[in-house]
Amino acid sequence: MSRTGVPQSDLVRQAPRILPPSAVPDRAGVAACFSKSVREGDWLLPRGFRAVALMGSVKLDLTRSAVAEGVSDIEIVCVMGSVEIIVPHQLRVECDGDQTVGSFEITHDSGSAPAADAPLLRIRGRAFMGSVDVKVVDPNAPGWLERLRSGWDFFRR
Repeated sequence: MSRTGVPQSDLVRQAPRILPPSAVPDRAGVAACFSKSVREGDWLLPRGFRAVALMGSVKLDLTRSAVAEGVSDIEIVCVMGSVEIIVPHQLRVECDGDQTVGSFEITHDSGSAPAADAPLLRIRGRAFMGSVDVKVVDPNAPGWLERLRSGWDFFRR
């Protein structure tokens, strides 16, 4: 399994698809109220995207999505729920959030930095008694199980 939970053999080994701004819608969003909303696989991230989690959970997996050149914004409102965003390491990320009795975190789990001209993803929002986790990952990197196996194989030699 990869870090995103997708079997290693099923991963698309390429950078995110970058589209011209005219090919991307202006606004869209998801809401989860006492429920779960998931966006993953091949999908199109609009220029402005709003994710609302009210005692529910929202998961946005951008590792195989298409994004526009330039800047895309994700606005988050999380009240007693959770929002998880998985971002491929080829995108630049700015993350700014406020939390009250909750968390708003970004983790970089990739050894490489994006190109200076890579599309920018701005993530902003608020978490009240909830959690927002933004994970920047390399979807083609081996997961913890593969790293454990390779380390075990090294010692068995």
